[in-house]
Amino acid sequence: MEESVRMLIGSRKDLKPLTIVITGCNSGIGLQACKLLRLVSPKSRLFLVARNREKALQIVDDVRNFCEEMKEELDVLAEKEGQHIGIDVMCLNAAILLGEDAEAQFTEDNLELTIQTNYFSPFLIVNNLFDCINVGARVVVTSSGLHAFESFGNFEGVIDPKNNSGKINDGFEMICGTPFDHKKSYAASKLCVVAFCRELDRRLRERNAKAICFTPGLITTSGLFKHQKQWNETVLKKVGMGMVDTKEWGGCILAWTVISDKAAQCGGCYWRASFGISQRDGKIPDDLFSAPINEEATDRKNQETLWKISSALTGTSLKQS
Repeated sequence: MEESVRMLIGSRKDLKPLTIVITGCNSGIGLQACKLLRLVSPKSRLFLVARNREKALQIVDDVRNFCEEMKEELDVLAEKEGQHIGIDVMCLNAAILLGEDAEAQFTEDNLELTIQTNYFSPFLIVNNLFDCINVGARVVVTSSGLHAFESFGNFEGVIDPKNNSGKINDGFEMICGTPFDHKKSYAASKLCVVAFCRELDRRLRERNAKAICFTPGLITTSGLFKHQKQWNETVLKKVGMGMVDTKEWGGCILAWTVISDKAAQCGGCYWRASFGISQRDGKIPDDLFSAPINEEATDRKNQETLWKISSALTGTSLKQS
């Protein structure tokens, strides 16, 4: 950890304290990142959204309540310190992956649980706290390499192609209109995350802020796989192929995207490393690179359509770019 701390301290020129909001930090890479950030920048303000909050963030009304509480806390800090306190880094890391034999599960908002947790809730958090994001800030979103293998399928799960009205429907199992599949649902939610990141980066330019995303790699010890009954067999195969990384590695990447100057030099980028590089003496940031993104996520029309869908399903006013 000492080596990681030294690297992270040296990754930024301005060492001023930051106000950082992180979701999904009860375990796994989120917890590791928080430990590093506390050591690297002990005077920074860390607002952590952990287990008891994560379940609440699967419901639209509770997300709004969380955002209002967040605003109140920032106001209290501002009054106490006699200066404006906004968000310097918003890190959206919470995610869920259902079990292999799971059927589609729906939240109180009639949205499938995977895409609500992994995508719609982060979308709602950003929109509700948009005005709290500081000039020059960054939004960091955790994605996955699986996004590269998915498609929006013209959003046929949400917008009926046979209905020319363009009506946006909830209650869909998959955004592309196919029957539910636990792995494809997770991958599709991460495709949404990447497209959202690109569009958000465009909308943040008015305040010289950026949005970036990354994948931590395949981390078998992460709590993400707690619902996987057949995971042990998969783990052994991936370990044998040298494709597995550690949660310490993933946490360090997350901390690096949060705090380093290089990570946010280019908005809308997607950071990753080769699978299993941490087991082969990989180094951060030397072995990280800005990777190509699924063309579905870079398509401007898809980005705009997804934002429109997300605004309608979460009851959020559409911010113009």
